[in-house]
Amino acid sequence: MTGDRLLLDTAFIQALLNRNDQYHESAKAIFPRVRVAAEVWVTEAVLVEVANGLSALNREGAAHFIEGCYRTANVRVVTVDTPLLERALALYRARLDKEWGLTDCISMIVMQERNISEAVTTDHHFTQAGFRASLLS
Repeated sequence: MTGDRLLLDTAFIQALLNRNDQYHESAKAIFPRVRVAAEVWVTEAVLVEVANGLSALNREGAAHFIEGCYRTANVRVVTVDTPLLERALALYRARLDKEWGLTDCISMIVMQERNISEAVTTDHHFTQAGFRASLLS
C-alpha cells in the first residue's frame, strides 16, 4: 500500500469500464496505483454519473464497480447529504467564469475538506481548481 490519497472522478471510472473510451488504456495503466493507494475517495454523485453514463454500454460492469466501492477497504464513499450539496452549490454559483458541473464541485469540496490534492481524471476542471489530474499528466 502506498501513501497516496486519491479522488476518483467519473471520467476515470467510465474510461476504465468502457473499452471504446479514448482514455481506456490510460485508465487501465493507472488502476494498479488506485488499488494500492492508502485512501481512495469517491462521491455518490460520481457513482450516479457512472451508472447513468454506462447504462447502455456496460451496465453490469458499472453496477459491479459501484458495489465494489462499498466493499473495498481503501475506498471511502462520500454520501452526498444536504450540507455537502449546499457547499458545492455555493462553489458552483461562485465560479461563473468556469464550466464546472455540480458533480465536479461536490468532488472539489470533498478534496478541499479532506486535503486531497490529486483526482484520477482526464477532466481539466480539476486543474483549473488547483488540483492535479493524474490522467492529464
